[in-house]
Amino acid sequence: MNRGIPSNCGCGGEIRTLTSGTQENPGRPFYQAVLEEVEDVLPKVAVHEIEIAKMKADIEDLMEVALNNKVEIQKNKVMIKTLMVYSLFVRAAFVVYVLY
Repeated sequence: MNRGIPSNCGCGGEIRTLTSGTQENPGRPFYQAVLEEVEDVLPKVAVHEIEIAKMKADIEDLMEVALNNKVEIQKNKVMIKTLMVYSLFVRAAFVVYVLY
């Protein structure tokens, strides 16, 4: 029978000694293979990769909306200038009509 602190995991990976922070076992050492830790993180990484891909797609959509808004603002500026010039001509024509 092998007693004591393990140095290698059954999977052949290196063992890390960690300390419990739970209320049931405060300060109790426990052992975890580094490979297990990586395997525990992989699903989380996959979820984050999916979230990042969605965010990138959202950013692209927002950039397209921003570009469309800029184009529409430019069109509206041209329309406002055109209407201002038109209103000046109408005002001038009205003044000429009233005075004569």
